[in-house]
Order: sequence, then structure tokens, then C-alpha cells
Amino acid sequence: MGRVGGIVAGVVLGIVIAVIALPFVGPILVRVSPSSPASPSSPANSGGASTSTSSAKIVNVATSTRTYSMQAGGLKRSYEVIAPVSGLPKSAPVIFMLSGYGATTSSEITRDKLVPYASSKQAEIVYPVPVQKSWNAVDCCGYAHTNNVDDMAFLKALVSAVDPGHARPAYIVGYSNGARLAYRVACTDPGLFDAYAAVKGGPSPGCMASKPLTIVHLASLDDPESAYNPGSETSKDPIAVTTLVARLRETDQCPAKPVVTHSGSVTVDTWSGCAGGTRLALATWTDGVHSFPRPPASVPAAAQVIWSFFTNTPLAPLP
Repeated sequence: MGRVGGIVAGVVLGIVIAVIALPFVGPILVRVSPSSPASPSSPANSGGASTSTSSAKIVNVATSTRTYSMQAGGLKRSYEVIAPVSGLPKSAPVIFMLSGYGATTSSEITRDKLVPYASSKQAEIVYPVPVQKSWNAVDCCGYAHTNNVDDMAFLKALVSAVDPGHARPAYIVGYSNGARLAYRVACTDPGLFDAYAAVKGGPSPGCMASKPLTIVHLASLDDPESAYNPGSETSKDPIAVTTLVARLRETDQCPAKPVVTHSGSVTVDTWSGCAGGTRLALATWTDGVHSFPRPPASVPAAAQVIWSFFTNTPLAPLP
């Protein structure tokens, strides 16, 4: 029993030392999620012209969720980091997800379907927490805009904290109000992220990207809040999607004709070979109004399209 007791004590001591040795940025909470079984084949390519899918086997692992805090822009800010307990390859990207207006972090995690890319050991997912569930995106939205919250300072500090020295690919995804903030970053500090994904939200007319960048815009033909074509009387975005993408193509100096693929209810126009090696894409769902595209209402999920674009790989089922 003495030998067994010594082993147990050694293991406990090792765990304590490992925890103390972790880099500290102000963790508040740690949750460990068990691995989930690999999802069955998705019907993502069941309609339209086919898009090839990856056949690589995905193994799901347990993930941890850590909540951190920091001072930025004169406020105490927080963020959640979801990553595999067993760690990630050094080349794995970090995806920063900016939630939609009024959303809690937990509700955003549920709808955007990005966490499977962490549980499959492909990426680290970071959820910045907005002030009063809103982001300051130049001319909107809510409390953050009214009180001039410095979300740009927060994002800059956050990227440095999560990925010191920009050692890994850093991607940003924004939905609705979050997409508008992503476009603000693209306008004022485009080099902060390696690629952008804007879901159903556009830029302020006074803050358009002026340098080539790699970006995918995701939209629905029937979205009343982010109009696809000019002339809408209900759109909250002053620039229609088609007009926006035309301007981005001009900024990126892309070829005139895109490569067009179809999968389920989405059509993806992709321009490659743009200035400085950048890429541009427009993913258009036939319906879905202003909701974040996800099954069963929208197939494939926005997460699949975003991951395919970020990694420049064929569209594949959710891990």
C-alpha cells in the first residue's frame, strides 16, 4: 500500500505542478467536454453540381473551455477559449468568433457549429465576449456603439494574448453585428487576421476595406436585414451584398470570372489569384432569411463553407 500511495501522491503533485506552469492570463473557469462521436456523412453535396469532400478520418477528442479576463480599451473584458485537452499542432489555426447582436456566448456556440473543429483537433476557437451583447462597428450597434466601446483595442489585445507573435494562422468570423465589426477590422487593421468570414452583415460605407484581403461573405437571397440586391427598404446594411462583393473584387484585383460551385442550397463564387495571393468568395444560400446558416434549415452549414475557405480545401462534412 505504501508503494501505491507514493504513486498516487506523485501523480497529484505532477498535476499541481502542470497547472501552476500554465501561462496565466486570468482564467476564471475551466470546463471539460467529453468527445462526441464522429458525425455521419453530411448531405451537404446532395444537390446541384457536386463539390468534392474530404475522406480523411476524423477522430474526436475531449475539449476544455477556459474563460479569461483582461483590461482593454479602459474596460475589463473576457473571452472563452475552446481547445482540445490533448493540445493542438503548432500549425493549427485560431478562429475568433464575433457573435451576433443580443447573443450569449453559449447560444453562439450552439448555432455556429465551429466547436467540432476544436474537438477534431483542427483548430482553437476563441469567443470574445461583447459588452451588453453588442459590438461597436462604426455606425452600429446597441450599447457598444452608443457608449463608444473600444472593441478594436480589445481585439488587438486579444490576438496578442492568444497568439503571441502571430505564430499561427488567425482567422475571424463575424455574424450580423459581429460581421460588421469584422469589416471594421478589415478597414482599419486588415493585417490583424489572415482571413475573414462575414456572415450576413456588411461594412459601414465610410469604412470599407482599402487593401487586398482574403475574405468570404456569406448571405441569403431572402435576408431582409442584409439585402442581397440594391433597392431594399428593410435592409439594415446600407450596402447590398452584390455591390459589396463587386467592390471587394475591385480592391482585391481579382479575375473577372469566379469558379462557381453548388452544394445543397448554397452557391459559392470563388475568386483566386487576386492581388498578393488573396482570395475572395461569396456564399449564397437560397433561403434562411437572417439566421446563421446551419442544418437542418440550411445545408451545408456556414461552418463547413467557412472552414473550406479558410483552409482552401474542398467542402467536407462537419467533423
